[in-house]
Amino acid sequence: MNRSSRRLGVVLLYVRALALVFCLIGTPSLGQSNLPSQVLHYADMILYNGKVLAADDKFSVAQAVAVRDGKILALGDTALIQRMAGPNTVRIDLQGGTVTPGFVDSHAGGSQGGHGPSGPTYMKNYTSTRCDALDDCLRKIKEHADKIPAGEWVFTNLFRTAAAYQVNIQMLDQISGDHPLLVNLDNTTGFVNSHAFATLKDYMSDEVIQSGIFRDKDGKPTGRIAGGAYGVMTYEIIPWPEGQHLEDMIQKEIKRRKFINRMGITSLGARQSGLAIHILREIQRRGQMPMRVRVSTEFMRLNPRTEAYMKRLGNFMDVGDEWFKFGGATVSSIDGAGGAAAYLSRKPMRQTESWYAFGAYGQNKWREMVQEGKDWKKYSDYDNALMAGKYGWNVSDFHIQGDGGLELALEVFDKINQTTPVKGKRYGMVHGLMRPPDLAKRLADYDAVLSMSPEYLFRGKRAVEMLERQYGADAVAGMSPIRDLIDAGLKPVMEVTNTGVWRSGKADLEDKYLDDQNLFLESMELFTTRKNNETGKVWGPNEKATRQEVLKMATAWAARFYGDEKILGTLEPGKLADLVVLGGDYMTVPEEKISDLPILKVIVGGKVTYDKDRDEAGFQEQLKKDAGSRNPASMY
Repeated sequence: MNRSSRRLGVVLLYVRALALVFCLIGTPSLGQSNLPSQVLHYADMILYNGKVLAADDKFSVAQAVAVRDGKILALGDTALIQRMAGPNTVRIDLQGGTVTPGFVDSHAGGSQGGHGPSGPTYMKNYTSTRCDALDDCLRKIKEHADKIPAGEWVFTNLFRTAAAYQVNIQMLDQISGDHPLLVNLDNTTGFVNSHAFATLKDYMSDEVIQSGIFRDKDGKPTGRIAGGAYGVMTYEIIPWPEGQHLEDMIQKEIKRRKFINRMGITSLGARQSGLAIHILREIQRRGQMPMRVRVSTEFMRLNPRTEAYMKRLGNFMDVGDEWFKFGGATVSSIDGAGGAAAYLSRKPMRQTESWYAFGAYGQNKWREMVQEGKDWKKYSDYDNALMAGKYGWNVSDFHIQGDGGLELALEVFDKINQTTPVKGKRYGMVHGLMRPPDLAKRLADYDAVLSMSPEYLFRGKRAVEMLERQYGADAVAGMSPIRDLIDAGLKPVMEVTNTGVWRSGKADLEDKYLDDQNLFLESMELFTTRKNNETGKVWGPNEKATRQEVLKMATAWAARFYGDEKILGTLEPGKLADLVVLGGDYMTVPEEKISDLPILKVIVGGKVTYDKDRDEAGFQEQLKKDAGSRNPASMY
């Protein structure tokens, strides 16, 4: 018998043995114990004497689970699974605790080097501040620039106040010396001085670039750049970090990923710049990535040459493996974030703040990308989103908060769908504050995947108080409408972002970040109770989801966001063995105590990546070292 025949014989024997095991085990919830005394292969790991929540369609519950070769081998009662253990099997006595599938976060910002326009966050010579008066803005920019050696790039992020939008190129030239200076207002708009503006000289023939260069009545640049001009500046012109600076960024991200994995997160998805992808791939290459990575690539985002890129790159949506995969592409945000109440809404707000920078209907970032008088749909990422459909991509990360922004995205869907089916492409929308029932039905028709955040209503009081002033309590109670979305046939998923500033109930960018190991569990709790964790007020009790549904939002349904539902998200034989071990019963603990469940172990691909007894002392020591600083290790 030749080598190939022998190998085939072994494979067939293994398959027949597994088939026999699965036939004898039956359905996960059955308490069978008639496993043969000998099987071809023992389990690598068994977890027993607890409650194993498969999170499958039937929400099956077992007492134990067996893992082999990084995948789920079987679920069943304790006696059955224990008989699958051999002399080298790792045995974990759950002592009545719970095993769930690994948590999947569909949208997590803040990774080192991404998003591109916010990339300066982790770049050399960066600072972030807020100013409510123009003089204060200029003073803070100058104080930072004065500390930087001449000739080096300087980056300052200003909160989106009305005062920040009054900055111009002449003012920046007076305070910035010999530095190329970029003042970032959000991820589509910034202001530059003359040194920085000069770096665009080789791009001036491009009409998309020109549309994003704002000019005064005499045709002179004001220093404000947006859209394609801002994209070229922040993705292509800003220096790429090198040497020790790049290594420092890698090390910070390694540390950050460990803290994230400690939350129970075994798969993490986000939109990422080229620099962020480089850093994440390097961490994976070194064997130090404790979770699966899913990427919405930013190559289309604020890109004035998207069609040329499409023709060069081709379509690599879903290219990758179980550890690292491209889930699709992303374009720039349609509207703004919660801190500035910049949601693009269909109805006008009742009241605006004195520092508020936008109109009564909120912020349309796509419109703001293009100077007055230009066709904003032609020159903004509205056109890039249409281009994605033309070349077979999805947009897996539409940043949309308001219902007006959602209508704009649906307008894009309708246009794409005239020539290319949208349904089945997993177009994704993140943050999910305003998703009214009339639009939910249209989203369901397109089988859109919706990522929902508990940040804006349920974590801290500042954001929700602002929403209540602007839209009224009745309207706010209907926001983040999980029940309506599920009833419309959608399967919303969960995201966790902005931990420190929201958990503390503040929006000061200089706040210290907190140790948030149970943040993901708390998010599950908040969607179950809809109770604000600071005020105790319940918002929209009729929109509550059950704890079973919330677990699926964090696992089974979340796997769909990046097309992983066939390989992870539920505990079923043959799926990847990503698990979370909780020190308590998720199904019976009071709803308001879900976040108190201790995370004892996190398992990715059958390997223990976090063990409370083994690892927690080291994490606590790191937190002590990081105390008093804005440290990305505990930021998520």
